[in-house]
Amino acid sequence: MPRSILTGRPALASAFPAFYTRPTVRATVLPACALWLLAANATGEDVEARFWVLRLPPQRHPVQEQVEARPVLETENVKVFVAEGQSLPAESRLPAGGLPALVGQVEQALARLQLWQRPRLQGKVVILLWESGWPAAAPFSPFDLMGKEGALAYGFQANPSPVIVASFPFSGAQSWRNLASLLESLFLVTTLPPSDPFPTDLSRSAARWFAYRMGAAPPRYLWGDDEPHRPGPSSWSPQSAQGWGPLFVEFLAQSLGPEAVPELVAKQEAPTGPLASLLAARKPGQRAEELFASFWAKLWLAPWLGPEASPNPLASCPRPQLLAWMVASRPASGQATVGVGGGGLVIVEGDGAPTLPLSLQGDPSARWVGSVQKATPREVSPPEALSFDATGFARVEVPALGPEERLLIFLGVLPHPSGWADERFLPLQWGLAWSPRMAPSRVRERLSELGTKRLGEAGPPLRTRVMESLKVLAGLQAPKRGVPPLASRYAWHPQAAGVVAALAGEAEKRGLRVERQPFLRSTPWGTAAEWENLVIHLPGTSPQRLPLVLVAHWDACNGDPWRSFRAARGVTDNALGVVTLLETATLLAARPHSIPVEVALLAGGCHDAAGAQAFLASRERRIAVWVELEQLWAKKAPDPSKLVLRLGETPSLFTPHLPSVFRRWGFTTELATDPTPPHTGSALASRQGAVTITICGPRGGPADGNFWPPEAELATVSPDYVLLLAQGLADLVQTLGGR
Repeated sequence: MPRSILTGRPALASAFPAFYTRPTVRATVLPACALWLLAANATGEDVEARFWVLRLPPQRHPVQEQVEARPVLETENVKVFVAEGQSLPAESRLPAGGLPALVGQVEQALARLQLWQRPRLQGKVVILLWESGWPAAAPFSPFDLMGKEGALAYGFQANPSPVIVASFPFSGAQSWRNLASLLESLFLVTTLPPSDPFPTDLSRSAARWFAYRMGAAPPRYLWGDDEPHRPGPSSWSPQSAQGWGPLFVEFLAQSLGPEAVPELVAKQEAPTGPLASLLAARKPGQRAEELFASFWAKLWLAPWLGPEASPNPLASCPRPQLLAWMVASRPASGQATVGVGGGGLVIVEGDGAPTLPLSLQGDPSARWVGSVQKATPREVSPPEALSFDATGFARVEVPALGPEERLLIFLGVLPHPSGWADERFLPLQWGLAWSPRMAPSRVRERLSELGTKRLGEAGPPLRTRVMESLKVLAGLQAPKRGVPPLASRYAWHPQAAGVVAALAGEAEKRGLRVERQPFLRSTPWGTAAEWENLVIHLPGTSPQRLPLVLVAHWDACNGDPWRSFRAARGVTDNALGVVTLLETATLLAARPHSIPVEVALLAGGCHDAAGAQAFLASRERRIAVWVELEQLWAKKAPDPSKLVLRLGETPSLFTPHLPSVFRRWGFTTELATDPTPPHTGSALASRQGAVTITICGPRGGPADGNFWPPEAELATVSPDYVLLLAQGLADLVQTLGGR
């Protein structure tokens, strides 16, 4: 039974407790906005409530617990509690006027949200003052917005109404951050849709903007240089709560009105993306491309728009980067780097001579936008849209330019329509009288040539099958007609059963029979879910032998837990491993092999290897060899196809021969004895006496896909890599277990 870490008392037995209160002291009703301090201690009565709160361990699943608290302050719309055993925050952590003044600011923020026609929360806003220690507490629980049944579907308990947790860690000159953080949480719990309440990078940016608009934060809070230890955003920063995102929200508020910002957050579940949905409702005909191009232009031009622009944060923020500066009559070329959600400026300077055309080539995996304006010392012409084609190419016909005239070209990369930050840095090539071209990947070309040579006429349909399977697991294609694409492969997602069904369908397409092995995953806070491993049995010619097991976890995570709940569909982690094993099983089903083989697609790899624990427990230590695929294809490595073979503690006579098995299929390998990733089952299998091999991508890149959209990840992958690796694994089985 869960216990409070503050008191050690048992939590409620009910799976979904309401506010648990012992005799409560209520205030006499005072005029609106009047404050009344509850004097529970003075009366000697024990006033108490219990709240479900979340802790957020780094890179791990949220942890839930109950905290007992007592009420200390109540107004018409707000009720404040302090955790049992803790005192009120020191005055140095509160605004002038103390806790009553802080609650007054919350009341004002609620009034502002009401003017923007945001629905009022049922009941009062509940604020819990709790110094949570480590791991830090989440400022609020999205599951509170879902209600009881919705929260239980994700494996969590919910409070009857949202609870904002405030720890007030800052003091002195930095104490304003405590109020700013509180107002950000208030904005999110009143604007996020209950059907999709997980905050995205865009909604966090909007919340940061709201704290600024309420006067709780300085303008520099919008661009992230408000802390001495955190530098301001470089001009290629991706969209994030500490980058250009909040500035874009301010631009949006100036363009469409401040009431458009909470509406934007409320539309975050729109299939077309929140921004496109907002523009369709408020400015039909205007595209997101035009809005972003205007944004980057305004960041550059705002300081020169006149004295009325001086208080505008868009006029005082750091300027975007200067990508290139060239003379219109002289051939030139170069390359710059732009982050997704970022932008910059290209300047073409006139000298009175005939001008040359300018070509721009951006990375084709992103959506580039731009605008062109002619500038003289006295005026700037209206912007003209710059169109990039599907390959990321754009051409600018440079007009005649005098010695004091310039052409200003504002460029940017649209953020992902989902509202999540896409943390890629993309090349932009430019050429005056020269057409740039993105060089193809040498590794992909090499694998394609090798695949054509080794696979022959069977190659094209196999490549198509591999890419279709990867698209299904990445949520880019429906598993079958009438079934929606996968929303997330996070094991705690309510649609996890749909992932298992999709995997079984992919196996059936290859003529493979799958055994589904369910197991129960429970939590200390009283919830549970049934997860499933999938096992493909491939009997060998010596059935009495212990089996060789090929393993990959099918679930995914995405760094930030809210990303994972909303859309964890990683390709390198670990859809590639799953599809590679499906292809390997297809090969082994048609090849003679001595040792029995089991291909295991496991759940809960991102949760302490839960699926591996369940699978090994069912085998009672009866496994000979454990081969696991984990985070293949390191996109940022010089050779993403390189294989790192991590060996377990149990020695094997075949270890020296492992590199040669994969070398035959075009792979370079590296033997490593360092620990395997903690969420694999290799360490567990090794402790049970099995020979273990964990096959990974090279260091320094496999996990980078956590913050790439799946379509961008998939664009880097070669299907020949999967097919050739499957051939190598089939050979490995015959090398380790005999033919």
